[in-house]
Amino acid sequence: MEGLMKSMLDKLPPWAYQVFAVVIAAGMIFYFVKTLYINKKLSDMIADVMRRDDRMQNIQLRMEELRSAQIMHEHTALQMLSALRDVKPFMDALNDIRAIADPYAVLTEASFLLQRLLDLLAVDMKLKAGGHHRCGIWLHADQILTLRFASAGFPKHYVGERQLHVDRSVAGRSYRKQAIVQSADVTKDEDWERNTDSRSPYQALMCLPLGTYGVLTIDGLERFHDSSRAIGEIYASLSTGIIAEYIAAYRRWSQTDHGSTSFGTYGVM
Repeated sequence: MEGLMKSMLDKLPPWAYQVFAVVIAAGMIFYFVKTLYINKKLSDMIADVMRRDDRMQNIQLRMEELRSAQIMHEHTALQMLSALRDVKPFMDALNDIRAIADPYAVLTEASFLLQRLLDLLAVDMKLKAGGHHRCGIWLHADQILTLRFASAGFPKHYVGERQLHVDRSVAGRSYRKQAIVQSADVTKDEDWERNTDSRSPYQALMCLPLGTYGVLTIDGLERFHDSSRAIGEIYASLSTGIIAEYIAAYRRWSQTDHGSTSFGTYGVM
């Protein structure tokens, strides 16, 4: 077989070798081009798959964002609904207090109502699991705000003792300007002063003025949502009404034989 092939090649004219060389070169070029084309198509397919994968990832991320937003909206709606349900009994109780003639009974009921209000407000401010808040009512006298009512979270000895200066505190600024002050990190506020005796983990702060009476403060571990601010405003308005009844009752009571010229443990003016 080998001899036959050799004899055939020997009989071929010289130009045949040139033709063979051209054919082989053309074949190699064709193979090379085809290989490049196949590689390009393969690369395009891989790139298309990767783009599709990126789009799928983007779609998944968007779906997760929408799902998170939906969950947040649901939590917000439930928070507002719960707060509105909780507020109504307080409004009814305030109307009942206004109908009481005995000033001492009004003082007792108003004090109890304010304490109960703060305890429930701390619960209603919770938007999601892990949230924790504390609330306090600071009453004004002689340029000083004194903590008179407090929810759980404040040390017991703070009530009646913890004081803030109107000109040197965040709550004082809220009182002076009669405006809501809201801070995601109160430690960065220029009016914040560190309490060396406190180991409080709270950073977020919301201060709501109670007219000329004082300020309602709400401390949180995380920044407040818009719904929390709305709930705080509702409770602040309700607190202002209760305090007004308390002070009016005290003035009536102080004119009786049992009264005095001061507000006793509450120090209200």
